[in-house]
Amino acid sequence: MATPSHIYNFRNEGQLEEADLRHHNLYNLIELLESEDLEKRFNNVKKINRKRLIDQINYLNFANGNLIIVFKHSRYDELLTIPAIPDPCQTEVLSCRIEKTGYAFQHLKESRFLCFYIEDGRKVLLARSEEIELIDNGLCIKVPEFCYEISSRKTKRYACPEIQAQVIQNGIIFSGHLSVFSIGSFQVEIFSDESSSLKWVNAEYPVQVILKKQNQILYTGECTIIKHSRSRDAKSLILLPSLSPIKRFKKREFRAPRQTLHPSPSISFLHPLIGKLIHLTVCDLSTSGFSIEEEGESSNLLPGMIIPEIKIDLATATNLACRAQVVFRNPLDQNIIKCGLTILNMSTEDYIKLSNMVTKTFNNNLDVCGLIDLENLWNFFFETGFIYPKKYHYIQSDKEAFKQLYEKIYTGTAGIERHFTYQERGAILGHISMLHIYDTTWMLHHYATTPNSRHKRVGLTLLQQIERFIIDSHYIDSTKMDYMICFFRPDNKFPNLVFGGAARTLRDPQICSLDSFAYFNYPQALNTKRQVLPPPWTMTRTDREDLEELRNFYDHTSGGLMLQALNVQPGLEEDGSLSRAYHKVGLKRERHLLSIKKDGEVKAIINLLMTEKGLNLSELANCVSLIVLDPEDFPFEIFLKALSNLSLFDEREILPVLIYPVHYAQKHSLAYERIYNLWAFKVDNSDFYFKYINKIFSRLVS
Repeated sequence: MATPSHIYNFRNEGQLEEADLRHHNLYNLIELLESEDLEKRFNNVKKINRKRLIDQINYLNFANGNLIIVFKHSRYDELLTIPAIPDPCQTEVLSCRIEKTGYAFQHLKESRFLCFYIEDGRKVLLARSEEIELIDNGLCIKVPEFCYEISSRKTKRYACPEIQAQVIQNGIIFSGHLSVFSIGSFQVEIFSDESSSLKWVNAEYPVQVILKKQNQILYTGECTIIKHSRSRDAKSLILLPSLSPIKRFKKREFRAPRQTLHPSPSISFLHPLIGKLIHLTVCDLSTSGFSIEEEGESSNLLPGMIIPEIKIDLATATNLACRAQVVFRNPLDQNIIKCGLTILNMSTEDYIKLSNMVTKTFNNNLDVCGLIDLENLWNFFFETGFIYPKKYHYIQSDKEAFKQLYEKIYTGTAGIERHFTYQERGAILGHISMLHIYDTTWMLHHYATTPNSRHKRVGLTLLQQIERFIIDSHYIDSTKMDYMICFFRPDNKFPNLVFGGAARTLRDPQICSLDSFAYFNYPQALNTKRQVLPPPWTMTRTDREDLEELRNFYDHTSGGLMLQALNVQPGLEEDGSLSRAYHKVGLKRERHLLSIKKDGEVKAIINLLMTEKGLNLSELANCVSLIVLDPEDFPFEIFLKALSNLSLFDEREILPVLIYPVHYAQKHSLAYERIYNLWAFKVDNSDFYFKYINKIFSRLVS
């Protein structure tokens, strides 16, 4: 027997008018039906003719749905309700199939047929009718000339048979499943086990709810228990979810602003809890998220809800896919709800397309990883002085190989490279690029602008675009952008201002740091014979204990971000995924960490990074970084012999070498060519840096 205590729940409907039907007790509703007073007394009740009722019955048959038949027991004055499957209906006679089990069926012959009703989540069709006959597999009833439609003015409710649920209260976890979902409230069934008694649920206090499917979390949030009931081994909770905004990422002063596009993109996705296909128009969009508007009655998005896959349809016929989470839900008026979603993850290719589209709303001359005429690019590099005579001397013997390398970089390496250009009428006026150099570190390089009266503004516009890109990119897991680095010479005024100046102004090396290296070219071709290190010196693969010692040394001498950025800290060992990404696009990347020890005590560590020649034109992505931990006890002849052993890994005639600290090279009168500052920035602290850099922008362009 179905419980006849309510036909439709009108509770907690603050927007209902005073004259709306609020009865949710089935007995009272039958009394109103029999008095034929429903339509006259309530604003939310209206008559529906037989034709529309038959249409609804046929839809139920099409959707394999049920209508509910109501009987009254002749002796006990008790209401009995039985779900029935309607057959297709064309006339006023309707046949229904019913289950021949249960208390209600056993007492049908002793009961009087009263009515039937159809419920679709937001309204009820209530029809007073007459039974014609009881047949073998069901019964025939007469479809009346009209029925009553009772509108609830609330969101639709959906059955959710496949959603797992965990309810957590004061350290106790109760397991169960989601039974019914709506935006206003949902029903969870929880069960007792050896570790959790249902008696421990305190309905006076809120609970944390986790909803998931196949162990994929779809919703987490705090809920209030508004009703509960219990059977022997289970408890039913009606939960009111919190609609407060959530903070997915920490609050930031500088954010990539959202843009309104014309025509507007749209999104489509399967609702994670109810499995319904949702299609909505995007109100505004950025590289970090977007907002949409829902009709109040069909609203189904809760703050905290995770949508595994959303398809974004752009007006350019381009489709993007992302994983997103609902972060806010704001009513605009009685019938419109605005929801904001933040992007949790997106493929590299799709994120670049999104970034380029949003970027062009700021400035149509800007391109993110756009197509470049390489002949124009090479001409631009020479014209701007970026490739100066000494640098060209280095690459001219391999110029054809360089051309092929850059054609590969600028056409098919989205996983490891980003380039940003400023172009007007086909002419390149500015360029900057980023290289994924370590697991979670990207290196800024190849920054150049045309030497004319507007080059300052073009250059700053490019840097501002890099700023917008970095702000949101590091939250997209596929970008792996936790740190930014840049090598620059201290006598280069512009980078010393925008990078070095930031570190000096912030004075917090855990946000933005500077470390100096001496740079020179080691002529391996002149020293082809490997020199064995004399006892007690050894050169071995670097282990965790060596990295611990390196960290202690660096924290004492600098305290900056260099070790994290260069991926030479304990617990940050590479897993090979970045090297595989290089190899996938036909590029080389190898990385070796070696320790030079005396009597087992580490004295220096070599970070040998090997990539394609010319990937960075200064070879700072294809060089040796040698960090001397004990400058007082690391003889210069051991230094040279250690370098000679690198021919085991790298057979280049000239090996670029960076030495840290600089005073080691100065102490031994090493004829280094220049000093490079390594600027390292922890992207999660973007506000600190961009507050500084925006002051510089406003000062330079004023």
